[in-house]
Amino acid sequence: MDFFATIFRLALGGLLLDARVYRAQRESPTGVQRALLVVVLVGFLVGLAAWIGDIGEFLTQPDPQAVRDTLYTGLTAMPWYAQVASANPEFVAAFEQLFADPSTFTLTANLLVGALGIVLTPLLGLIGWFVGGSIAHIAARAFGGAARYPQTLACTGLAAGVNLLGLVQIVPYAEVFPGGLWLSTTLLGLLATYVAVREAHGLAPWRAFWAVLIGPLLLVVLLVALYCCVVFVFAGAVGTLAGGAGR
Repeated sequence: MDFFATIFRLALGGLLLDARVYRAQRESPTGVQRALLVVVLVGFLVGLAAWIGDIGEFLTQPDPQAVRDTLYTGLTAMPWYAQVASANPEFVAAFEQLFADPSTFTLTANLLVGALGIVLTPLLGLIGWFVGGSIAHIAARAFGGAARYPQTLACTGLAAGVNLLGLVQIVPYAEVFPGGLWLSTTLLGLLATYVAVREAHGLAPWRAFWAVLIGPLLLVVLLVALYCCVVFVFAGAVGTLAGGAGR
């Protein structure tokens, strides 16, 4: 029990941005191992909480058949439906096919996907920790940081403590605004990583700020570049097809 209590205290210290916890983690000879356990344990608990919340939503959701019947009756009773149906018979067939399967109107997440999240959440957390911690270490060293790579990982692993906010998902329908939890944990995670890099490398605040921000900025640039490439390729393919059809 003392072991898990220690790991939980580290995660809580990471969530609360306690600089003393980050400094102690930097000097710990088992810092990397403890950080790994923080990432895995927090990820497991959050995945489990989300799955329990999904079960609660599944058990309390409206009957999909009732949702289907209500929507079907309401839409077909509207004047526009009769007008569109008389002008376009194919619309009726497509409309009936859309409402043929009541399971389409299930309002909650798939429970099997939620169960997989118990494994995938800590796995993705580990990948994010190693990749993000490595980028932050390289950037921090470029800005004059003095920490060794294991020390950086030991401190940045505590930033996973912010994901404890995800435990709120154990309450069904707790996330009122879609994406709100992800946005809050992301912003707080960047702040926690800033504290981790600052304390691990002894950097001035603005140097630690840019060392942490470089990774997300590179990711945004990469995504924008990828999006532009896809758009250009798609536009070129459409232009080629249009040119061939015009001949």
